[in-house]
Amino acid sequence: MKFTLILAAVASTFGLFANAAPLEKRGVSSCYTGGKAAFTQYWIPKEGTTDMLNNGKVVQLTGSKNKSLKTPSGHVIAKVSSTTYEKCQMEGTCLLSDGTMINLDEGQNTFLVVNTKQHPYGLGSSDSISLHPWTSIASNDIKKGTTLYIKEIDGIKLPNGMTHNGCVRVDDESWSFNKCQLDWFVLMYETYDEIANKVGEHVKAVESNCKILDYVNQSTEKWLGGPGNLDAKPGKSHSDSSKKTTKKSSSKHSSTKKSSGKKSSTKKGHSTKKSSSRHHHKHHHHHNKRAATE
Repeated sequence: MKFTLILAAVASTFGLFANAAPLEKRGVSSCYTGGKAAFTQYWIPKEGTTDMLNNGKVVQLTGSKNKSLKTPSGHVIAKVSSTTYEKCQMEGTCLLSDGTMINLDEGQNTFLVVNTKQHPYGLGSSDSISLHPWTSIASNDIKKGTTLYIKEIDGIKLPNGMTHNGCVRVDDESWSFNKCQLDWFVLMYETYDEIANKVGEHVKAVESNCKILDYVNQSTEKWLGGPGNLDAKPGKSHSDSSKKTTKKSSSKHSSTKKSSGKKSSTKKGHSTKKSSSRHHHKHHHHHNKRAATE
């Protein structure tokens, strides 16, 4: 009888764990789990739209196209306005009006063209990692691929109408900040503009078995080709190896235009300066230095 009761108690305990959500792990420092992690956002500047400079000034990425985006060999990818050029330098990734996506290559004055068939929303910390809108984050002291649950963004409504479940994954890194900071990839300036007052400058992040959701819908995909309203559609879950809009790439990838052909191991850069007083929030700039092979 006593043995039977013990078995029943064990079974009951396992049942409680099975129904608990999401299971926390112990692979993240107390700085994160204690709610002291600095929290910033980054996005892809898009030519022809509204954006924000490093000093918090809101600008239009338009104007006379008097600056050349060049590869290390001197090939001109495109000409853009000085404001657009500055944003491309600051963020490191930039989307041109014709749909071409570029990244910084070597230093802050040369660029490469991203293969958007393999990486529709840009590159993460290596050439084999794609960024995913609203689920990718950058960290310098958490292992790449780690899944985290951030309570402060659980329930936030995204511009496309979907609601975030608080689950994110470390896909990126930066050279401009050190430890105990998370940088959330929010895809576009509009997202930052809408949620800046809803998220604090510090968050609690715990390693978790939470489910990464796919927040990309048709309207989000259209953003790559031109401006448009984002329509709400239900999110879908996906695994690390499968995604509707992003194909897994090898360590080498080709660009749609001529590139340097060199590899860069330089981390992306993020500067965390205050934005306008209207938002009372920080954002950073993402220097994405990655080389493509032809």
